[in-house]
Amino acid sequence: MAQRPVPPHRSGSARGPQHPPRDAYAPAPQPRDSHAYAQAQAYRTRRAQLEKAASLRRQRRTRRIVVGAIIGIVALVATGAICFALLGGSPSPLATAPDGTAFDAPDNAIVAEVDQAPVAADGVVMTLGGDADTYVLKGEDYLEPGCHAYDPQEGNLSTVSASGNVDTSAVGDYAVTYTATLASGAAATAQRTVHVVDSFDALGGNATTLPVLMYHYIYTESAPPAEMNTNYLLDTKFERQLQYLVEHDYYYPSYQEIRAFAQGTHTLPARSVALTFDDGEQGFLKYGTPLLERYQVPGTSFLICTDADTEDKLRTYSNPYVSWQSHSYNMHRAGSSVGRGGIIHALTTAEIVDDLKQAQAILGSTEAFAYPFGDNNENAWAALQEADVLCGFTIENRRIRPKDNPEALPRVRISGDYAQEGFEYLVAPNSGEQ
Repeated sequence: MAQRPVPPHRSGSARGPQHPPRDAYAPAPQPRDSHAYAQAQAYRTRRAQLEKAASLRRQRRTRRIVVGAIIGIVALVATGAICFALLGGSPSPLATAPDGTAFDAPDNAIVAEVDQAPVAADGVVMTLGGDADTYVLKGEDYLEPGCHAYDPQEGNLSTVSASGNVDTSAVGDYAVTYTATLASGAAATAQRTVHVVDSFDALGGNATTLPVLMYHYIYTESAPPAEMNTNYLLDTKFERQLQYLVEHDYYYPSYQEIRAFAQGTHTLPARSVALTFDDGEQGFLKYGTPLLERYQVPGTSFLICTDADTEDKLRTYSNPYVSWQSHSYNMHRAGSSVGRGGIIHALTTAEIVDDLKQAQAILGSTEAFAYPFGDNNENAWAALQEADVLCGFTIENRRIRPKDNPEALPRVRISGDYAQEGFEYLVAPNSGEQ
């Protein structure tokens, strides 16, 4: 083996004694004089330092390789176990070698647990209850509006978890995150920001009345309805109304807030409004729902659940700004001589409850109900309470006031022949009474 020359002496060009081969471990021969001895001693010290540094580098490199291998093995084991479980395999512990080979892990094997973020769920529609920016006066209760989740393959996802803390004793902004999980383990999330404020001055002050708007049908100029009436609203007029609400920073309360406002236990901003659409008509679904999403204005579509295309409507038109609520399962039909002749007057409380629950099973929601033809009575009010419906809506044409009956709330009718100025009057803070 070739010998490595000794580095030159620091004070000149003279070289010290030649170092023995690296495989010769015998002590270096004693130098003939003190100067040569000091030179050799300095060389040995320097060489020991270099060897120690090289050893440390090798140790660090080895640790990185080992850690990388462990992480790779754990990842492979976790992936293999998940896939194996999804395929319905045996619960026996499995491990995966670095080359991808699976084998049975011994009973005493140490299993490393790795926290992993859930896979994002594509296609799940997360619809927040009410406004994504929720406002609460300091000292009042925060009324959790919840979030509805719909997947085109799995349908309504019954469990949506909420996380986050809202302290209404302290002014500030708080985040609430909602998570819905598919059968595969993939998850979808949505977030609400809750603003706890000292006053609603920036939103027009405190509301004394609340307009819940009642729409029916939307159409486009190139495809007018065969029989025009005031229930039909041109899509461009509807868009101008949405633009006005957005430009003037309106607030869209949840049904929890609407119920509490009607009961006189919760304060809302004066610039508050809720939008509802009866019957689930195709024009509204085709032309109206995209506009709600474009302007990020929440709206409720009241569906008649015996319609053969109800499930198709949910799959096709669900978006984060459309809440699907019940216009009954099979009560949107004649059957009595009371009021407007709706069959609800001929039904018992139990029969109404049964109808409500059939619709709820399809829609996955219980927050609101629109009475067919506006017909309602005490049996119906009791049925809504038993079915856990928060708000029942009639066609009485006025704003909600505190102390109104939450099971029979009025709405403000929007007609297709109203001018924009008329709409603005109807939604103006604490005015617009008809």
